[in-house]
Amino acid sequence: MPNKEDMKFDFPITIYGNLEEFNQVTSKARCRIFYKGGNRNRTYITEEFAEKLVSTLPYTPVKGIFDSTADDYTDHGRQRYEGRIYGIVPENPNFAWESHLDVDGIERVYACVDVLLFTSIYQEAKQIAGLSQSMELYQPSIEGSWKYIDGKKFFVFEEGCFLGLQVLGEDVEPCFEGAGFYSANLTTRLDSILTKLEEFSLGKEKEKGGEKMPVIDFKLSDSQKYTMLWNLLNPNFNEEGGYIIDYSIMDVYDDYAIAYAIQDQSYERIYYTKDDTNDSLEISNKEVTYIVDVTESEKKALMALQSMNNDSFEKVDENFSSLKEEVETLNNSINSLNKEKEELSVELEETKENFAKANTTIEDLIESNQKLNDFKLEIEKREKNSIIDKYADKLSEDVINEFREKVDEYVAVELEKDLAFTLVNSTPTLFTNDSNDFIPKDDEKVLTGVNAILDKYEK
Repeated sequence: MPNKEDMKFDFPITIYGNLEEFNQVTSKARCRIFYKGGNRNRTYITEEFAEKLVSTLPYTPVKGIFDSTADDYTDHGRQRYEGRIYGIVPENPNFAWESHLDVDGIERVYACVDVLLFTSIYQEAKQIAGLSQSMELYQPSIEGSWKYIDGKKFFVFEEGCFLGLQVLGEDVEPCFEGAGFYSANLTTRLDSILTKLEEFSLGKEKEKGGEKMPVIDFKLSDSQKYTMLWNLLNPNFNEEGGYIIDYSIMDVYDDYAIAYAIQDQSYERIYYTKDDTNDSLEISNKEVTYIVDVTESEKKALMALQSMNNDSFEKVDENFSSLKEEVETLNNSINSLNKEKEELSVELEETKENFAKANTTIEDLIESNQKLNDFKLEIEKREKNSIIDKYADKLSEDVINEFREKVDEYVAVELEKDLAFTLVNSTPTLFTNDSNDFIPKDDEKVLTGVNAILDKYEK
C-alpha cells in the first residue's frame, strides 16, 4: 500500500453555467466541490473531516494554467506556483450541501460554495464556467490512515486543508463525478452537455434512433494514472490473492513510472501506454533501474558526464574508452614535462648562481677600472699643472688662473700649444732683433767706469 507521501491529493471538480456579475471587475459562480464517503481517488471523507475541510475554504484561490494557443486550460502543472490566480473563495462563501444527479445516474450531496472570478482582469476567466477543476489539498497538512470500508480499502482523512481550486481543460474527467462550478441559473448549453454525458455514460458509444453518436473522451489525470498503474502492478491485492502488494509506486511520469519491487528489493522503470478513448493503461515494459546515492557535487559531475554522452549513461565506458587512453597519454606527457621542469629548475638555479658571481666580478672590475681612471686623471692633471707652472713667470696671474680652471678640458699637448700661443701673443717682441741692441765684445781691453760698461757691447 502506498505511503501518504506517494498519494495524489488532487481531486478534479467542474465549473459550469453562466457567470453572475458581482461588481464591475468580478463575477460570481457557484462551485460544486466534493461529497462525503469513498470516491474514485481511493480516499474517504468522513462527516467529521468534511466539516474540518469546509472550514478552510474561505480565501482559497481559484488557479489555472491557460494555453492561449489551444484556447483552453491545461492541468494543475508540475509546480503549485505555475499559472495565475483567477479568483477566490470569499470570506462568507454561502456554503451549502446540495444534491446533484451525476452522469452515472447516482444522486450525490455535494459541498457547494460561491466563488468570485476576476473576469475584468483576465478574459480567459470568463471561460471557467463549464470547465473541470482540481480540488487541491495541502499535502503537509494531510493526516489519515488506510482502512477497509465495505470490503474496499480507502485512505481515510483525519486532518487537512485546502490549497487551491485548479481550473482544468474541458476533457478532464473529475474524480468527484458531479463536482464543478455553475451559476444559479443553469443554461441551455449546460443542460445539453449534461444530457449527453448521461446518455453516453463516460464516453461510451451508444445507438440512438439508428444514428451513431460521438464518443466523449476524457484525459487521464495524474492521480488516475497512479491508481491504474498500482492496480496493474498489484494484481494480488484482493481477498483471493491475500492482499499481497508486489510494487510500491515512487513517482509517475509521462511515459513511465518508478516503482519499488518489494520481493526483489529493487527499483524498476514501468513503461506504459495509455488509451484516452477507453480511459485505460497498459504496461508495455519493465526495466530494472537504480536510485543513485550521490552528493550535490557528485550529481553535477554525473550530469556533466550524461550531457557529454548524448544525455544518457548508457555505454559510457565504451564511448569514453578512447578518452581514458587520451587522459593516460596526457598524464604521461605531464609527468615527462614535470621531470623536464625539475631539471630545468636545477639548471636555472645554477645559472642564477653563475650570473650572481659574474655580476660580482663585473662590479669588481668596474671598481678597479674606476680607480685606474682616477689614477690616470690624477697623473695627467699633475702633468698639465707642471706645464702651466713653466709659464707662470712668463704670463700674467689672471691668464695662468684661467688655464688652471680649464685644465680638465685639455690634453697635455693641446694645453702646451695654447700656453705657447698665448705667450707669443702677449709678448710681441719675444722673437724680434733690434739694431740698437748692444752685443758684447770678445776683446779683453781693460776699461773703467762708463767706458768699461759701454765697451762690452757692439752696435
